[in-house]
Amino acid sequence: MTSLPIHTILSDLKSVLAANNSVILQADPGAGKTTVVPLALLDEPWLKGKRIVMLEPRRLAARAAALRMAETLGEKVGETVGYRMKGETKVSPSTRIEVVTEGVLTRILQSDPELGGVGLVIFDEFHERSLQGDLGLALTLQCQEVFRDDLKILVMSATLEGERLRALLGGAPLVRSEGRSHPVEIRHLDIKTPLPGPKGVAEAAAKKVLEALKKEDGSLLVFLPGVAEISRAAEYLRERVDESVIVAPLFGAMEARAQRMAIEPAPEGRRKVVLATNIAETSLTIEGVRVVIDSGLERRVRYDVASGMDRYETGFISTDSAIQRAGRAGRTAPGVCYRLWHETHALKPHREPEILTSDLAPMMLELAAWGTEPEELLLLDTAPKHAVEEAKSLLRELQMLDTKEALTPHGEAAMRLGTHPRIAHMLLKAKTMDMAYEAALLALLWQERPFKNAPIDLGEQMERLHRQMPRRLEAQLTQTLHRLQARPKPSPDTQTAGLLTAFAYPDRISRRRENGEGYLSAAGKGLRLPRENALAVSEWLAVAESGGGGSVGTIRSAARLSEKTINEHFGYLLATKERVVWDEKNGRVEAREVTTLGSITHKSRPIPDPDPGLLARGLLEGIRRKGLAALPWDKVSTAMLQRLRFVHRHMPDMLPDMGEEALLVSLEEWLLPFVEGMRSLEDLKRLDMKMILTGMVGWEAAQKFDILAPERIGVPSGSKIALDYSDPENPVLPVRLQEVYGWSESPRILEGRVALTLHLLSPARRPLAVTGDLKSFWQNIYPDVRKEMRGRYPRHYWPEDPFTAQPTRKTKKQMERS
Repeated sequence: MTSLPIHTILSDLKSVLAANNSVILQADPGAGKTTVVPLALLDEPWLKGKRIVMLEPRRLAARAAALRMAETLGEKVGETVGYRMKGETKVSPSTRIEVVTEGVLTRILQSDPELGGVGLVIFDEFHERSLQGDLGLALTLQCQEVFRDDLKILVMSATLEGERLRALLGGAPLVRSEGRSHPVEIRHLDIKTPLPGPKGVAEAAAKKVLEALKKEDGSLLVFLPGVAEISRAAEYLRERVDESVIVAPLFGAMEARAQRMAIEPAPEGRRKVVLATNIAETSLTIEGVRVVIDSGLERRVRYDVASGMDRYETGFISTDSAIQRAGRAGRTAPGVCYRLWHETHALKPHREPEILTSDLAPMMLELAAWGTEPEELLLLDTAPKHAVEEAKSLLRELQMLDTKEALTPHGEAAMRLGTHPRIAHMLLKAKTMDMAYEAALLALLWQERPFKNAPIDLGEQMERLHRQMPRRLEAQLTQTLHRLQARPKPSPDTQTAGLLTAFAYPDRISRRRENGEGYLSAAGKGLRLPRENALAVSEWLAVAESGGGGSVGTIRSAARLSEKTINEHFGYLLATKERVVWDEKNGRVEAREVTTLGSITHKSRPIPDPDPGLLARGLLEGIRRKGLAALPWDKVSTAMLQRLRFVHRHMPDMLPDMGEEALLVSLEEWLLPFVEGMRSLEDLKRLDMKMILTGMVGWEAAQKFDILAPERIGVPSGSKIALDYSDPENPVLPVRLQEVYGWSESPRILEGRVALTLHLLSPARRPLAVTGDLKSFWQNIYPDVRKEMRGRYPRHYWPEDPFTAQPTRKTKKQMERS
């Protein structure tokens, strides 16, 4: 132990801690900080008679760290060194170092805000940036500021955003432990080898294991994103390695004994391949490992505020995670790390903090009990405002916050249970209904995920957990039942699964769509369920978990729910309103009284004598769906609309925007009074669109409008010709060429601001030329036009000099007669 790199800086660390109440320790993987530092500080004068509390993010690492420190002292866990985690506690009156997991520290702070008897709080592996880690540090800093100016805080990690963290801690000094215990050689994929990706990573990692077993000595640690990939890789390897190689999975939802077996050194003469999630990334030494194979991927949970559901995604790790993983190969001897990505592939420098991506309901419940808001705390990253408001909304829905956002008695009871507010709400409701045992089983299923390939039906999962309770969960179940003052049952009532799930996730109550294609949740999320699943016949479901991105998720766990149960227990979520429904098939509005549960239509019935105003607004929605083409435009009103758009385009202050989007948005302002009493597209045919448009413009503007954008314009022949305003940028005068002899310039409108584009037509009204420069046309193009047109239209007048010729709409003979 004395050869570990951390020993070289212990003297400096002690001196800095003696002089400062907040210190940052940055030590590379394998330095020994987790198990050496707490023991080294036990006899410091400022800690006399007080305890050290060390927050360790993962249960496996917390248990292993406590065990290692106890062994160093020649004691059992629970004496000088103990640990506390959910469902498992090993401490005694003589315990001086308590290793605690996330959530436990906030429980300690809530029960004793002054942290009486605690002299030092250590935040280990702070780079993981868990929500509970950030919250725990913020609350401890406030405790230090308000109650305990003698309380010391030590933040430790191999990879830290040092300057940001120093600023948060008021300029705290930074102590560094340089160098790994042993060098690690990094080997990336050859640039010509394609990246395996999430679907192929299990096989790619397993093949790299077989390659490394031939080339390298020692045991191997393989990082894979999740349990599914671990299972596939394990199956691939067990078919291809001999008995000298032990394939050992390692992930959170395993029995403690199986986890210890994965961590322990391989027996003499054998090698071990540990297939792990990022549970093995930090604070954990797996004996004998000299080779790390890093898939570069991790599975993370991202909370979707819009749907109120967690979304699981697989993506690349950050640079700090890659450093931590590679460090596992150099814990006990020089090692090598194979990275299954190209050296040129850029990783983000730090992992995304959970406070930016997680469900904030647990944090907001903690802060309500603490009596503060997120902006009043020292947090490394600001909690997103929309996520904070969504969390508060959920807590109000669960009756844990009142309208003034103060903690209710129900919220206080939920706090004492020390679990997610949703689950706490379910447990408390179940307690009053003799369903505590069933609720406790569901809580274990959701929090611990004890089974691989579990059925979707939560009733089946509940029954299976009752029959096959893993030993590691027995104490947790007993503890939950004790808190609820309840006892186990000989057999759970699986019919309660739907009701209990709906208590926890009322926003995930879902109803099968009318077309039978999937379900719609109360939160508005589309969900799908395999047709062959027995739950697919249920009209209503209570959904606990769904996966997949996009607009439609896949249901992963749910239970049947009846309409009767919804009416009995969730009436407070139902809202009844008069609503108009657009009947697309018949092109008319139907008024209905609709009862909704969030986004779900629960009941709907026709209203026999609806409010005319309600119908009119419904008709406007029909028009919005079909566009302005649903209105009875004729040539006159269409031309007027085009003229209005032209004037607005060039003089926006004079007239309102008459574009289709603007008119559809403002239907209530200009069309609503004219459609009252109507309820179908057929009724709209009675509208006078020109009169409506004139009313929109107003009398004074209409007078000026006719001058600025005349409907017709006189030409030299004496004709008055209608202008074409269909292009508001370039209004067009379509005119026969003979009628504009004598003009040398295009006429202008809009107080001379806009020149007309001339579409010069043949006697048969076919286009001859398009020009905005009439003088140039007469000089350069007309001679060729004249030469061709004289032969085609000999009866018409084609003078040599168009500048002085008489304009006409007649043939040559008609001109002679006149």
